[in-house]
Amino acid sequence: MKNKVWMVTGASQGLGLSVVEKLVENNFQVIATSRNKESLEEKFAQNPNVLCVDMDILDPKSIKEAIEKGVQKFGSIDILLNNAGYGQMWTFEETSKQDAEKYINNNLNGTLNVIREILPVMRNQKSGHIYITSSGWGYATVPYNSLYAACKFALDGFAESISNELKPLGITVSSIKPGGIRTNFLKENSLVTGETKIEAYQEGRDEWVNTVKSWNGYQDGNPEKYAELLIELSKRDEIPMHIFAGRDSYEMARNKIKTIQDSLDSLEALAANLHFE
Repeated sequence: MKNKVWMVTGASQGLGLSVVEKLVENNFQVIATSRNKESLEEKFAQNPNVLCVDMDILDPKSIKEAIEKGVQKFGSIDILLNNAGYGQMWTFEETSKQDAEKYINNNLNGTLNVIREILPVMRNQKSGHIYITSSGWGYATVPYNSLYAACKFALDGFAESISNELKPLGITVSSIKPGGIRTNFLKENSLVTGETKIEAYQEGRDEWVNTVKSWNGYQDGNPEKYAELLIELSKRDEIPMHIFAGRDSYEMARNKIKTIQDSLDSLEALAANLHFE
């Protein structure tokens, strides 16, 4: 298979930047996108294998223009890594309707916008792979994480469903569910909390939010190894639909699978017996 052209969203920091750096190290051609490409150009402007592009995932015109620039420079886009997004942790009731809609728009609809615009390119090529970044917490969630879970569970389900639509066209899809990776994800300027506070939630919410923030800089996952995983998988003839990444992600998934299996077993005699005789 030819040396693939990648497009990475949210490429200016965190996992997106780690993946771009590893792709460059391995001589891939990369379209690196961000709402502000200046920091990317500082790193990669002299590299002919990297195209740094301003792209707003909430603006279809901006997305389309970025894709067109990438195809014009490299001739194709073979792998899309949807990585743009940010974390949110607070109670649902304490989060305003406006803040909830803003978060869902950025972290769910933004990914859908990019995929909608890339599909004509991949469909015409009759090939392509789409990585959608869900989360270990997008499969087995935790308290005070409802909006993050809503977006990541939705992306996981979207990926599984759309993969069936696209496979006959030569386009494959994976949902990546990383655990804790040591990036800036939990830093104050990346993790959104809330301003509204209801006394009934305070003790449990503050304890959990402070616990999660204390993990910053101590996450188990190595971002370089994460990037290497995605590159290694991209070389396979078949890339798995569900990709759990990190031993904490595996532990959460297996615990949930056991819980589901226990529920199935305990209720089957009653709850599966709903059919017409």
